[in-house]
Amino acid sequence: MPKFHCVKRLCAYLLIIAAMLLSIGTVHAAVTEESGRRVALVIGNSVYKTLPSLPNPANDVEEVATTLRAAGFDVTIGVNVDRIGLEDTVRRFLRSTSNAEAGLIYYSGHGIQVGGQNFIVPVDATLETPYDVETQTMPLDLILNHLKQNSRVQLIFLDACRNNPFNAQKFWMAEKLEPVGATRGLARIDSDLGSLIAFSTEPGQVALDGTGALSPYSESFIKRASEPNKEIRQVLTDVRRDVIAMTDGKQVPWENSSLMDSFYFIPAPPPPSVEPMQQVSVPEGAATTKLPIAPPHDETGSALLVTLNQLPKTGKLSLDGKPVEQGAKIPAAALTALTYDSSGVAAGTVGLIGYTVSDPYGQATQGVIAITVSADAGAKLAQLEQEKQVRLADADAYLKTLPRDVDTTIGVGPVEASLPVVPETAAEMTFKVAALPDKGTLRAGDRVIGLGHVLEAADIPALAYEPQIGTENQPFALTLQAANDDLPPATVTFKPALDACDSAAAAPLDLQGVTAGKLPNEIDPSVAVPACTEAMKAYPEVARFVYQLGRAQLANRETKTAFATIKKAMDAGHVRAIDQLSSLYIVGASVPANPAKANEIVQAGAKKNDPYALYTYGKSLFYGRGVKSDTQQGLKLMLQSADLGHTFAMNELGYIFLNGVNVPADPQRGIRFYEAGLARNDIYSMNNLALVYRSGKAVPQDLGKALELFTKAAEGGQPFAPTNLGRMYRDGIGVDADKAAAVKWLEMGAERGDYWGALDRARLAKDEVADPENMVIAARYFALAAAVNKPRIGDTKNQALAELKLLPSAAKKEAEEAFSAELTAQERTTLPKTKSLDARLVELARATWVKRNPRYDLF
Repeated sequence: MPKFHCVKRLCAYLLIIAAMLLSIGTVHAAVTEESGRRVALVIGNSVYKTLPSLPNPANDVEEVATTLRAAGFDVTIGVNVDRIGLEDTVRRFLRSTSNAEAGLIYYSGHGIQVGGQNFIVPVDATLETPYDVETQTMPLDLILNHLKQNSRVQLIFLDACRNNPFNAQKFWMAEKLEPVGATRGLARIDSDLGSLIAFSTEPGQVALDGTGALSPYSESFIKRASEPNKEIRQVLTDVRRDVIAMTDGKQVPWENSSLMDSFYFIPAPPPPSVEPMQQVSVPEGAATTKLPIAPPHDETGSALLVTLNQLPKTGKLSLDGKPVEQGAKIPAAALTALTYDSSGVAAGTVGLIGYTVSDPYGQATQGVIAITVSADAGAKLAQLEQEKQVRLADADAYLKTLPRDVDTTIGVGPVEASLPVVPETAAEMTFKVAALPDKGTLRAGDRVIGLGHVLEAADIPALAYEPQIGTENQPFALTLQAANDDLPPATVTFKPALDACDSAAAAPLDLQGVTAGKLPNEIDPSVAVPACTEAMKAYPEVARFVYQLGRAQLANRETKTAFATIKKAMDAGHVRAIDQLSSLYIVGASVPANPAKANEIVQAGAKKNDPYALYTYGKSLFYGRGVKSDTQQGLKLMLQSADLGHTFAMNELGYIFLNGVNVPADPQRGIRFYEAGLARNDIYSMNNLALVYRSGKAVPQDLGKALELFTKAAEGGQPFAPTNLGRMYRDGIGVDADKAAAVKWLEMGAERGDYWGALDRARLAKDEVADPENMVIAARYFALAAAVNKPRIGDTKNQALAELKLLPSAAKKEAEEAFSAELTAQERTTLPKTKSLDARLVELARATWVKRNPRYDLF
């Protein structure tokens, strides 16, 4: 409002009256400042393929998600998800949890209790055999434990306690065959400090679906969590009361809390913003003068109520042509529609309106309006109206500059929208959020902005948007409109995008990453190295980019540089870098091979639930490699890795159970893990299953299926499948014998570093007609086989080297010349010195193979 000059006596009088009115008191609740990130995983499974469908969960979680978004949560939602979809949804959520203030899980659907653990049941689960829990469901603890490590407060809500519909009553849990827990309900979960676990019914009991579109529990939760300024424990008390009433006492919600601080879904904002003292002039003798009052507002855009505590002693105050009485309660917007009748009121008379503005949170602020009857007030009102029109015109022009696209990088924190400053002439205006991105978080400084929130002019240039992980190429709209004036709205479109480093070198299953990632052999170092170098410069605080630069350097064969980069990333807190550094010690890349050191390092990654580290350390424990053997713990860690979708773990578990390695053989259990990998298009699982079908072990022999899977695996880049395929063509197994096809596939296997592929190709050449050309080919491939033979997992007899020694010297010398021609003079000087022709051939084969294609981390 414009500031009016007044004589000292009038100013003093107004100040005294204002003080008297304001001394009535400003009532407001304590404000809980919760500006930290809030993330939520909301999953609802209704339409099951073989289990009984549930009427409510899909509806439940859509409404729950809306409620949580209104409460400032960045919500990751999954509706009717199968096992792989559940995996993807959970991983997206886990990637969003880093340094969150609060992390929440809300699950509605079938659940199962086995061995004292609770499992989420996706819609494609059958749970018909004892093998199904570990490959068809997901343990809740896996998500909760990660959440505990990455957020200050954890809130878990489970509306998943239906009658047990599962056919099998015992399921494998690591090394034990466990019975399904009491056939009713889920198991109790004890909360750690900072956690709250809420069940829709008591542990061991069942929840009811109800008769409406929502379950009784979800219906009450949505209602109570939406109530402003209500602490969570009071919310749950009210929910319990509601559900007991709705179910006639048949269902009693239960919770276990170890929260250390108060938590509010909808915390109280600051009290309403009110001009404490407004001064307006009205012309004498005017029957209806609209008072130019600045309206109150609060930052959440809540509906405010005005109570008129005091009215002018002279003149008449009206609203919509009707007299207003003292004590009247009107909507805040109506305050600007008040009119004053100054008929019969002498010029110079001052009348006061004292009012209180209340919000839904129990907070109130008071204000005073001084109305001065003046002979020249008409001119002042005309001036105010003119200033208002200028203000509106400038605001309209400003809003028209806002429609724009804003590129926002995913996973680097809030990205400034860089919107222009509101013109000074319109600086007193407020703007309302009419549409808001439903994924990601919008902020103005430290304040999280929600739908309907009101922004001061100064807030708009401070707006920043943090995209949700997994939203690349999805536009999100922010629409602003003038809060109290009818101006056309303006839309800003945020466009989340991956940084070039993430696109080029992100790691698979990286829970601190932002995208699905690339396997090592998929990284193009010419793109990834410069992209990640630039990302590190732009975002020096993001350890993910340091790690990804290390991956790019490995792909570029800068092993020593990569070692230092990856260690730097690990020291900066990037968890996946722990496993990567451990792997360098395992293979002896730029450092001496040291399995004990590798295990010492990787333990930390396993404790932080990194899927790769769980697999690496679990495998070491299971086999006792570089660490004291603990098959039970190793098995559990590899199962956790498989739960997170790591196909390496699935294949290892498949091999263990199929062949009875350190455990009783259970081929069907092993095949289930291979099939789980196949469902994720894993090329190693394809090769493993093909071996099962070729041998007919635990399944009817199916050579056609074996051929199909070997081919698909080989075409996908699997290093051993070409050799297996080549043998089938060589020997006419399941297919007509075809020497040319056998040569093609065996050479592909050899080139990928498979010892047996190189050995078989060499033998194929040696066994042909004894001509010099075939002997040279044999020499080359025997030498290559000996070069890529690996300790422990290769051929301990090194048959390739033994057979190489038996070839004619002339053929070996010609092979030596061919190898040497592939190397530069400088490269040849770096080879180890040896007098033996066979040893030289092996060194030359290794050097040319490394130069042509592979890296130690390729397969």
